[in-house]
Amino acid sequence: MSAEHSDVPEAKLEEVWTEKWGAFHCYVQGDKEKHKKVCVTFHDIGLNHSAYLKLISQPVAHGLATKMCFVHINAPGQQDNAENLKDGYVYPTMQQLADEIPYILEQLGFQQDKKHDIIGLGEGAGSNVLLRFAITHPERMQALVLLECTATSASFAEWGQEKVAAWNMDKGMNKKVENYILWHHLGNHTKEKLDVVHEYQESLYKRMNAKNLHLFIDSFINRNNILDKLDAVKIPMLLITGSHSPHLKDVDKMWSHVHNKRLSNLLKAEDVAGDIKEEDPKKLVESMTYFLQGLGLISSLPLTRLGHSASLGETSKEKRGLSMSDMDKPTEH
Repeated sequence: MSAEHSDVPEAKLEEVWTEKWGAFHCYVQGDKEKHKKVCVTFHDIGLNHSAYLKLISQPVAHGLATKMCFVHINAPGQQDNAENLKDGYVYPTMQQLADEIPYILEQLGFQQDKKHDIIGLGEGAGSNVLLRFAITHPERMQALVLLECTATSASFAEWGQEKVAAWNMDKGMNKKVENYILWHHLGNHTKEKLDVVHEYQESLYKRMNAKNLHLFIDSFINRNNILDKLDAVKIPMLLITGSHSPHLKDVDKMWSHVHNKRLSNLLKAEDVAGDIKEEDPKKLVESMTYFLQGLGLISSLPLTRLGHSASLGETSKEKRGLSMSDMDKPTEH
């Protein structure tokens, strides 16, 4: 995928081989030696690194793209046009995926002793993986930006929908699988988001391996509850969800367990069904930019009207989080 802006670095494939799980296809975007700030991304079910390449190629993301190095990690078998994972392959759990991240970073040249500042950017299943990484390796992570993150185990409704989809996955990608993925990302708002629906259809039918995707979905659905471990996470977090997201209550529940609310934010994007990077990438990038600026992790990027209230200097009243409509209101002087 080519970048839309000439200054956005090209993503280069680097394959990391692990003894337990085989190959992780990773894409490094940016200069490893020049940038000490490294943003590690992990994708959701039905997606892969391409979703982040598209986001970073947006003109609004130019500032971020030139301030840090990005490492996009694909879960096993989720890269574009992947071959079937071998018969009998046991897919790693969410925790096992998280446990491989230190080794992956080391193999890519981001050793802990080189003092890189690691920032996590995840969505859905990828958010869950990066959250687990932060819990088990708090010394490696400086901040987390988590989209539609759930820290609880799957609900019965979620489990049931996945099983209906799974029964049909041996036939390859089909309408029932598509409907489950669309519900996961957009809830019941697909009719109002036809352009986003088309993006998912293109990805599912033309790039994703249905058999491998089934294994990844099954791993995510069988995740365990880690809410009771959130007290151990002291690093700042930016939680982002859509005001119409099917995961809104789960994100709210996670926010109630966030320890460091003074340096963390909960943002609810108005009129977003659950995929802000597709529905409103500008708000996502601006929110992430001001969050990281407030922490001193990036600098020298221009502030807009949004930035006054998005900065960590103004966390939510009663620590309840900010909606995007709150953030869009100019501050009074």
